[in-house]
Amino acid sequence: MADFDPNYIPQKVYALIGQKAIVVNRKNQILILQRSEKSGAGGKWSLPGGALEIEDPYEGIEREIREEVQLEVSGLTPFCLKSRIDNEDFVVIIGYVCRPKSEEVKLNWEHGSYKWLTREEALQLDLTPDGRFVVEQFSDGLI
Repeated sequence: MADFDPNYIPQKVYALIGQKAIVVNRKNQILILQRSEKSGAGGKWSLPGGALEIEDPYEGIEREIREEVQLEVSGLTPFCLKSRIDNEDFVVIIGYVCRPKSEEVKLNWEHGSYKWLTREEALQLDLTPDGRFVVEQFSDGLI
């Protein structure tokens, strides 16, 4: 065990926090979104979500879902977490699972199309790395 250092001052750690949501419909399919060419990772598939702003994490992921697909959700539960270094940024990703209050998806400019798919079908798509991680961690027992 290291000796106690009364002069030790911990460094502040700053992280970018990203959030992704597995939105599960009545058929236990998940909502997968295709990124538009106007947004980053154009053409790849992912999940609703984005960067956490200065806000409560639950409010942040609910905001992202509303902005991207105009859905209200219930039962929002975090179920996975990962961190990585991206360039010089420390990034933390939080994965959530939830149910939509309706299944009427209306995409914003960030996405060009969507599909309701099983987990296995979603994993066959060209997913973003964070989207793939969250889908891989998901199981039907989480909802």
